Amino acid sequence: MHWEQLEEDFKQERSIALFLGAGIDFEAPHGVDYSWDALLNHLLSYAVMQLLPADDMGKQMADEMSSSAKKLIKEMLCDEDESNKEVLKKRLFGLEEQIDFDFRFPRDVKATIVKQTLGNEVYVKLIQDFLYGRMEKKEIEEAGKNYVDYLNSKTDIKPSFFSLFSIADLILRNRNIRAVVTQNYDQFLCDAICFLKSCPDYKNRVNEVREITPNIICDWKGKTDFTYNHLNIYHVHGFIPRYDDIQAPKDNRIVLSMDEFYEDSRNVYSWQIASQLHFLSQYTCLFCGLSLDDYTNQRLLHYVKGKHHGNLYYITAGCGDAKKKIKDSIKNKFHEKNGLTVLYDEQGYGHIYKMLGELKNGEQ
Repeated sequence: MHWEQLEEDFKQERSIALFLGAGIDFEAPHGVDYSWDALLNHLLSYAVMQLLPADDMGKQMADEMSSSAKKLIKEMLCDEDESNKEVLKKRLFGLEEQIDFDFRFPRDVKATIVKQTLGNEVYVKLIQDFLYGRMEKKEIEEAGKNYVDYLNSKTDIKPSFFSLFSIADLILRNRNIRAVVTQNYDQFLCDAICFLKSCPDYKNRVNEVREITPNIICDWKGKTDFTYNHLNIYHVHGFIPRYDDIQAPKDNRIVLSMDEFYEDSRNVYSWQIASQLHFLSQYTCLFCGLSLDDYTNQRLLHYVKGKHHGNLYYITAGCGDAKKKIKDSIKNKFHEKNGLTVLYDEQGYGHIYKMLGELKNGEQ
C-alpha cells in the first residue's frame, strides 16, 4: 500500500500540503449527507418550481400542482437511481407505458440551472443553510469529544465526523503540514482543529500539539503566512462562513456552475490555479476525500506530471464486492500511470483515516 513511503516522508518532515474534498465530512452527526450530490439536489429542489413558464399558465400549473406532485418532480430530478425514476414517472403521470424522456442532469448542469434560476445571492444563502442549518458548532464539539474518547479507548464506537477529526488530528501532530487546499465551502475543519487544540484530554494524550491558527484564504487578496503558528487553508472554490461567524470577503467567489469552472480553466494566472500548481510541484501532497474523476483535478495533475519534487499520495479505500474491487484496481492503475502513489485500503475509509491520524514527525 506504499504506507511505509508515506511514513518516511513524515519522519523526514518533508513539507506537506493536504488536498481535501467533501469526503472528509463523511459520516456527519444525525446521518447528514454533505456530499456534492446532496448539495446540488438540495439547491435544485428550490429551483424546480421556478422553472415553470413565467406566464398565467405557469402560475396556474404551480397553483394546481399538489405538494405530492412537486415532491415527485424533485425526486425525479435528483434521484441518481434510474430504476427509481421509472417508478416515479409512472406515479406522477399515472401512466404504465414507458415514457421516452430522460430526467437525468449531469452535476455541472444541475449547478448551472440552480445559479441561473435562483441567482447568485440566493443560492449562496441556500448553501449556507445546507451547511450550517443542520450542524451547529456545539454538535461538532460533541463529535470532537467523542473522537477524543475513542482515541483514549473509552469507547469502541467510531464517532461521527471521524474522517474530519482524523485530518485535524494529523495536522495538530505534524509541523511539516504547511498548507491545506480544500474544495469545500465550509469551516468544519477549522472548527475541528480549534476544538482539539483546546481540549485538555486531547492535549494530555498527544506529546506536542501545534498551537496553530487556521488562516482562511478565499480570494486573491488573502495573506499567506507560513510561520510555525499559522496554517494556510486555501478555499479554492470559495468560502461560506457560519451565520454569526467571520465574514467572507467581498471578492470571495463561489465556484459551482459550469461558467465558473470554465472561467477558472481559462484564467491560468488565477490565485486558485497558481497556488495549487505551486504545492503540487514543490510539496509532498496528500489527496483525501476528493474525486480524481473531476476534470479540474485531472488537468492540474497533468500539468505537473513528471515535474513534481515530492510524492503525490491519493487516499482511497474499498471493501465492496468483487466487481467494485476490479473497478477500483483499474482506476488505481490509471492514477499511478498519471504520477500518483495510491494508498488503497481494502478495510475501508475508517481504517485508513485511523492510520492517517496516527502518523507523526520523527520516529513512528
